[in-house]
Amino acid sequence: MNEFIVDKEYKLVKNDPNRNVWDVYKNGELLPKADKLYKYYPLSTYSLDSLLRHYFFLSKPETFNDPFDCNINLLEEVEGKKKLETVTRNCFKNVGICCLSETIDNHLMWAHYTNNYNGFVLEFDDMQVDINKNDYKQFALSRVIYPSNPPRVKSELPFSHQYLFTTKLKHWEYEKEWRIVTDLNTDNREMPFSTNVVTGIYIGHKVPDNNIGLYKMLLEIQELKFPKASIYVVYPHPNDLKLKFEKVWN
Repeated sequence: MNEFIVDKEYKLVKNDPNRNVWDVYKNGELLPKADKLYKYYPLSTYSLDSLLRHYFFLSKPETFNDPFDCNINLLEEVEGKKKLETVTRNCFKNVGICCLSETIDNHLMWAHYTNNYNGFVLEFDDMQVDINKNDYKQFALSRVIYPSNPPRVKSELPFSHQYLFTTKLKHWEYEKEWRIVTDLNTDNREMPFSTNVVTGIYIGHKVPDNNIGLYKMLLEIQELKFPKASIYVVYPHPNDLKLKFEKVWN
């Protein structure tokens, strides 16, 4: 099998016979790679640590805000796992996921994932990550799809792993999400990324408005770790219903 029809909108196609990576087609057209990807962070000790030490944290799916995300019921059968009959979220102990987005100018993303403009976003020109292959059984960067009525698929199908961890319900489509999905061989969930591919740091306006000390800390981290990155402060536009990006450095 080299093609799977998900619904009237989406299909998955294996274009490279040597890799088990399935490209996404929407309305008959291959969706292109994203020019840039963005990682949203609330302002916290954990996010500042990941910024300073430049790593992605590979989250457990059970910690996600959507209990239907990575839902075992997307598969017809999974060896050793029962279908969920309660509201308990799915638990995949050895899976690590990092969520990114194609979009920087969506109001909901800033409200939900930077704690209402009390956070920052990193802009990546490329996904160069420092991988110790002994730490991972599998590693992939894949686009998330948003079918209207996602079908269940057999767990033994070659694309089922990608499908399970990169399929969300239609109302999440505004996120335009991409995911780093890993099967881990280790308890370490930190995946270092290259500082050279960070081309922008976008800071929510409530950081300089309410906590000038943390704002200055972000500027110092940029100077120390990401000298090639431009810095923007993000505001609601004063005269229009859109975001305003004010460049403050580089």
